[in-house]
Amino acid sequence: MNRIVPLAAVLCLTSGVVACSDRDDDVVQAPAPGAAPVALQDRQADAAASNAALAFNMTREQLEDADVYSRANVDLGDVETLVLDASGALTHLVVELNGPGDMKVLVPVADVSPIDRNDDRDLVTDLTPGQLQALPAWTPPAR
Repeated sequence: MNRIVPLAAVLCLTSGVVACSDRDDDVVQAPAPGAAPVALQDRQADAAASNAALAFNMTREQLEDADVYSRANVDLGDVETLVLDASGALTHLVVELNGPGDMKVLVPVADVSPIDRNDDRDLVTDLTPGQLQALPAWTPPAR
């Protein structure tokens, strides 16, 4: 596992992003930074998202439904969307932070790791709530 997260962090630097969400099945690929997203076919998106979840030794459903906790066991938010590069490697998670405003931010996968809690598979981070709020905001692609 420790070898996978740093690799994903390096892959974060590649161009092209794919986003997958279990809530509304958004699946897009941005061919270049700042370019308009382009929809992917469902089968292509399903395979990429399932492979991304394996980076955390989780199923796709576990990763998409994961809560994000601090090391002090404070629930910080929920995973909303998986962000993948053009090769299907997981680079970021879109996390909806707990608190007012339903703020959604891009969290690099290098900043989270899997944890077993109360018979659930979730994620833990060393980032503080303030550091999470300072991360880039996620704006879903226009439909």
